[in-house]
Amino acid sequence: MSDPNVPRGALSLQNVLKYTVQHHDENAEPKLNEAPDVERNEFLANALNAMTTDASAALKAALIILNSDEASTEDQIESLDAIRSYIDDIDNAISLVKLGGTATLLRYIKDSDSEVRVSALNTVAEVAQNNVFCQNALINDKFLPVLTKNLSNANQDIVRSSIYAISSLVRNFQPGYNEFKRIKGISALIPCLKSTNSNVYIKAAFLIASLTSGDKSVRDDFVKAEVFPVLVENLKAIEEFDVKQETTLFALSSLSLESDLKLSTEKRNEILSTLQLIISKNKQTENCEDMVNYARNIVDNLNSLK
Repeated sequence: MSDPNVPRGALSLQNVLKYTVQHHDENAEPKLNEAPDVERNEFLANALNAMTTDASAALKAALIILNSDEASTEDQIESLDAIRSYIDDIDNAISLVKLGGTATLLRYIKDSDSEVRVSALNTVAEVAQNNVFCQNALINDKFLPVLTKNLSNANQDIVRSSIYAISSLVRNFQPGYNEFKRIKGISALIPCLKSTNSNVYIKAAFLIASLTSGDKSVRDDFVKAEVFPVLVENLKAIEEFDVKQETTLFALSSLSLESDLKLSTEKRNEILSTLQLIISKNKQTENCEDMVNYARNIVDNLNSLK
């Protein structure tokens, strides 16, 4: 449906942006007939650059494009990129929400071209990052159920970006975690630990490690969901630094602290053996210091359960 605030016939990218610029500056003269041969992408970049002195105007322009039925995939991606260039400033992220940007983003993370969807998911993550106002708005607008559903998507880029967005909504934000737990987000996250895509696995394991490292009640939630055995399946006695192994060890270290893991003697000894190999193979390697420390923490934690 056409935006009622945009003049009839002004839904092309060039006209929408010109309209936005003109109405942002009350003294501007209409110039819709000027430079008719300018390429869409060049015009988009130039128009948005021209509005860098006013983030609100740029955000409005980007939302008009995103809400237009006439916008191409390229227009949508460039508009999302433009939004992301502003929202690292908390006030601008809040402005985006107040301009109605959450409804637009929710639509794009539900159903859009894969590349656009990934860009929208990353935008959601950056809007929510350490921003309580935006986190509350996104939780209230039911973003988490959509993001959690995305975890089962066949496109691993969509899964990875959805974990990124979930992380921004639940880490260090109790209402977000409570909602994630309520909608069974922990169970939905577990298959990501079985993904053959290392980026998906690492993001999921890191999120688990971060959530459980400082909160025993959260740790208990993940232990009860039997996340620990799934992580153990990814534990390998490799030599030299490996980011997947470091993240696995970080998550296991967090989960094993003062936790009732209910491990059989055989399984516990198997894990301890693997950890000792990791320590012995990597303790002299400088960039494996964190890996070794995490492994030692797990050994101590498991031994304390005797």
